[in-house]
Amino acid sequence: MGLRELKLSPSYETTESKSQLLDDFYIPVLENACKYYRIAGFFSSSALSVAAKGIEGLVNNGGKMYLLISPEISEEDYKIIKEHGLNADSSVFSELSFETTQDENLKALAWLLDNRKLEIKIVVGKKSRNSLFHQKIGIIFDNAGDMISFSGSINETAQAWISNIEEFKVFCSWEPGQLDYLQSDLTKFLAYWKDQRPDIADVYDIPESIKAQIVKVKPRDIWDLNIMRRYRKDKKISENKLSLFPHQERAVYAWKTNGYSLLMEMATGTGKTRTAIGCLLDKLNDSETLLTIVATPQNTLSRQWREDLIKLNITLDREGIIDGSNSKWKKDLEFILLDLSDKKIKTAIIFTTHDTASSERFVNIIRKNKYNTKILFIGDEVHATGAAKQRNALLPEYDYRIGLSATPERMFDEGGTSLIREYFGNKSFEFTIADALKTINPLTGKPFLNTFSYHPIFVRLTESESKKYGKISQLIAILKAKDNYDPDELQRLYDRRAEIGKNAENKFEALANLLDSMVPETIQDTILFVSDKQIQRGFDILSSRKIKRAKITESESASKVVNDEGDTERQEIIAQFVRRQLQVLVGIKCLDEGIDIPNARVAILMASSTNPREFVQRVGRVIRQAPDKQPSEIYDFIAVPYEGDAGTGLLEKEARRAAHIAANAINYDEVKALFLENGVDLDANQ
Repeated sequence: MGLRELKLSPSYETTESKSQLLDDFYIPVLENACKYYRIAGFFSSSALSVAAKGIEGLVNNGGKMYLLISPEISEEDYKIIKEHGLNADSSVFSELSFETTQDENLKALAWLLDNRKLEIKIVVGKKSRNSLFHQKIGIIFDNAGDMISFSGSINETAQAWISNIEEFKVFCSWEPGQLDYLQSDLTKFLAYWKDQRPDIADVYDIPESIKAQIVKVKPRDIWDLNIMRRYRKDKKISENKLSLFPHQERAVYAWKTNGYSLLMEMATGTGKTRTAIGCLLDKLNDSETLLTIVATPQNTLSRQWREDLIKLNITLDREGIIDGSNSKWKKDLEFILLDLSDKKIKTAIIFTTHDTASSERFVNIIRKNKYNTKILFIGDEVHATGAAKQRNALLPEYDYRIGLSATPERMFDEGGTSLIREYFGNKSFEFTIADALKTINPLTGKPFLNTFSYHPIFVRLTESESKKYGKISQLIAILKAKDNYDPDELQRLYDRRAEIGKNAENKFEALANLLDSMVPETIQDTILFVSDKQIQRGFDILSSRKIKRAKITESESASKVVNDEGDTERQEIIAQFVRRQLQVLVGIKCLDEGIDIPNARVAILMASSTNPREFVQRVGRVIRQAPDKQPSEIYDFIAVPYEGDAGTGLLEKEARRAAHIAANAINYDEVKALFLENGVDLDANQ
């Protein structure tokens, strides 16, 4: 569930039911929050007690609260602060007497602060000690990128939420005309948080000496406190349950009946991750010592997996990020395995990448320290492990195996494909795009995937490009006629030829014309897929039309933290796209796999190959379902020979991709007629 499913009212006020503000608004929104920005004239740790159930949700979502407060201070303190800054002896911290406190509210506060789930900054007015920072604003984000803000009379205290007569307005990012109000509130908060209003106020961090006191009294676990325990959901593994759709249940059953090893060929957006988590829970319920390894192509996907588990309230005894973004990963992996072997912990999960999982060091640590621990291996986008450099990730030591991929077949690599299928027991479960489009989700009444139209745009090669294409085709024919040709040399020729169509010069003019033909407001929720040779010119074309855009390439780090909230550079770009601060994402290959952006609706395939793994993944990025989503649009630039060079076979090769995509489009007949006009029968290319 997310914020938009809560059916929030545009305003709230105290009625005869004193807990209405708390139960109808505050707790539900906190339960769905991943970020909470709060400006409160007054704050009391008592607010943590009355909202404990909501705080639980915030913590389980991997969330964090950012609090700006303006405390009442003495005249003496005011003078000291102005001369020397905020110090630990100030009356500002009178509530925070940590030395021997038995106050569970304060202990909860200490745990949140020490575990970086809460940051507090103190705002002191410029004019006098009575110049209180008296604004009351809350801004809340969920993991889907939706946001709300509320503003009115209410402070961050228990009395405010359950006793006072209060009123506030609520604005939602998904409601028409309200985004400007939210952006204004967010801008205001961040300006104060970054101490960018020196004309009216000074902003101070909590002194280190106070933070040192916090460590002394924080509980080992926030759930040890009675104020939290009474709300906490029972997290016994044996009681973990997960609701699955029928096709997901069939996949779990197939996995179990195939000896807990299976390749799941499921279309993007049909719940591969959730299905694998269903398998994980099945094994956790067996009560055996279990290590789960989740291997993905990139760090971003590993973190997405972790977030999905948090959302589902699934916790194991230990978890770890085991890849190059963690300099201590080798020691962390060893310690996790040793603790499992010594029965200090029962379950653990590690998130890693295919590169790390196939590395010699990783493999050796697993083999050396496995002992009596069972291991479940989940390979996401597992087709990558068929590559020569990553095959070592498919260890025989893994007792249970799940391979996830919409497209497990490796083009021009029958050996790699066979290796993957053999590793997962030569059994697979299929749920294709066609299956997903004709299967109704009982929760929404809509198909599991969004319907889409397919729009081929024919782009002619230049004369020189067409000649080069024909020449390489001749070289391929000559090489294949030899009895013992070098397959690597053949592949290089195929790649050189494919690059000509992929990077055709006239595609830039075609892109410009397409953008100009689109209604400005429809240029939204769009992903432009380009090659590395096209990205800058494509970006410049968007820029010249003042289209808000950003790039997702290998240069945009999946591990580099770029803001106070701990977001990586890539996460921040995607979040801006979800919030519609960006209209177009421009991506190369790193957007092909796994990254979940449900609001993406339009795909422009400027650079595509005949490799199904590439174009199926790209189509999958924009046909995920999302609330109120209109039918998706796929624009595909089809390279055709220079006029008069019809014998190159280029159009026939491009038609294979078109036939595959168009087969599930709502306008198939229209597309078929268009290709027939150009001398190609799509039915023959299915």
